[in-house]
Amino acid sequence: MRTMKRTIRPLLVASAWLASACSDLTNVTAPGVVQPPAEENATGAVARYAGSVRLTTGALESGLLISALWTDELYNSDFAGNGPDTRYDARRPQTLSFQTGSIFTTYSNARLNVVRAIQALQLYAPTPAGRIGQLYVYQGYLELYLAEQFCNGIPFSTIDDAGNASYGAPVGTAGVYAMAMSHFDSALAISADSVRVMNAARVGKARALVGLARFSEAAALTAAVPTSFVFNLDFASTTTYGQYNYYWGYILSTTPGRGILPGGEGGNGIDWVGASDPRVPLVLKGLGSDGSTIVWKPTWITSYGSAQAIASGKEARLIEAEAALQANRNDAATAGTGWLGILNNLRATAITPAMPPLADPGNYDARVSLLFREKAFWTFITGLRMGDLRRLLRQYGRTQDKVYPTGIYKDGIPYGTDVVLEPPYSEFPNASFTACADKNP
Repeated sequence: MRTMKRTIRPLLVASAWLASACSDLTNVTAPGVVQPPAEENATGAVARYAGSVRLTTGALESGLLISALWTDELYNSDFAGNGPDTRYDARRPQTLSFQTGSIFTTYSNARLNVVRAIQALQLYAPTPAGRIGQLYVYQGYLELYLAEQFCNGIPFSTIDDAGNASYGAPVGTAGVYAMAMSHFDSALAISADSVRVMNAARVGKARALVGLARFSEAAALTAAVPTSFVFNLDFASTTTYGQYNYYWGYILSTTPGRGILPGGEGGNGIDWVGASDPRVPLVLKGLGSDGSTIVWKPTWITSYGSAQAIASGKEARLIEAEAALQANRNDAATAGTGWLGILNNLRATAITPAMPPLADPGNYDARVSLLFREKAFWTFITGLRMGDLRRLLRQYGRTQDKVYPTGIYKDGIPYGTDVVLEPPYSEFPNASFTACADKNP
């Protein structure tokens, strides 16, 4: 097997959601093991790059699924309590038997390997620069997911070649967003040879800016991104290397354990099926594993190799629409460069056949609701929903019982009220981290 020396060992065992396998590009089997000095060269650096892409692809795919389950995009149609989905689905507090922080381990493992892959490429294979920029984009997205999905005050630890851990102090949510933006900036600074990477960095940084309520800056950044732009994860053609579309196996198996409900989940969930919206085409799959939950599936996911976007030009336009609404909360114009004009232009040009234009709903609160509903349909299962629902609470003053699914879950117990994930208890040996600073949105 080809191996490489300067590879970081993860602080925590990778989540079971990540397949344990080698990269199809390089045959690197253990990105967490220090390896021979013979690989301190361009071949080894490229191998490290490919291994980090594999880890990051799996981590981001897991994050997309958690965002979908934690909100109203996907629902566990398996028996209640069978596997971790009930806890994610019902948003109940972390316990010793179920730790929502397992994805924290997955993100951390991928992020630390990306850092070392960047170092290797810079030393031994600095061109094409866009390849390094791609890794900076991945690092930024891993940090975005940490900011959007986890509580305020999470630790960032490191480990050296000798296996010595340096435990990090907690970083607040705003600091994690800033961290992500710095890595998107690094991608922008070196990726002139890759338009794809540049646009992904623009959209990612703009998303972080929106998370910090810096709307006008975000809109200025996305102006250069064409509406047709899509940044898909790098999938292999088989499941061998853990680099595939998890949704295909997760919700589209013969007897689905997860899927999309016919009506809005928990009363507040979007009516994905009832809306019959062409942006989210669905087909009836049948009953879930529990034998009672009706499951629908997205028609565009047809194999393990089906494309999975994490950023797009449509998202760029939606960021601009939100910034426009923030700039003029009384704008009722249905055309032009205002918030509703942008939404209607998307409906007219970004889908075939065109969708009819929207009317102004009449007041600011209703405009916010319409904007976020439109965004939900344009960005369905692309990892944005959890961050957006938290922003509805944090930036728009909504309450969780009006935004998240509520009522009685199918196991007879009410939905929980948590809106964030927590790092796992295995982080507690870190003397600098004892718990979240808070679990506010």
